[in-house]
Amino acid sequence: MVQIEEAGIDLPVVCQHCKERYCVKCPQSALNIGSLGQVMVSPTLCTGCGSCETLCPIGAIQLYDDIPYLCDLCGGDPRCVTQCTLKAISYEPEVTETVSLRSFKRSSGKLSPEEKRMRYALRCAQELRDRWLAERRR
Repeated sequence: MVQIEEAGIDLPVVCQHCKERYCVKCPQSALNIGSLGQVMVSPTLCTGCGSCETLCPIGAIQLYDDIPYLCDLCGGDPRCVTQCTLKAISYEPEVTETVSLRSFKRSSGKLSPEEKRMRYALRCAQELRDRWLAERRR
């Protein structure tokens, strides 16, 4: 979760299951793609090296006690979706189009995962703001 108080932003930065699948380039082959298109971590192959955290261009993978945490879609029934009382989060398994994070990868080079999350949150917030303003003008 990224909080930017001065802008009034609370935004979760979760795995976008991107087109490029940068994180599966794990040197231990500990990450793979599941049947739902989600990224899955093998606890037996993962050594906690942090490569996946470094490779993710938006900082959606976080290591805690050398264990990578990321959205695995909860087996097709994401808890965040079912628990969100405002219905602000959705899961649409019929949508098969994947998002490209290539532009983020080019610009995130040496940034820390925290800096990557902040950059991604700010860009998403700007896109939402622009869309909201455009709709208001109609």
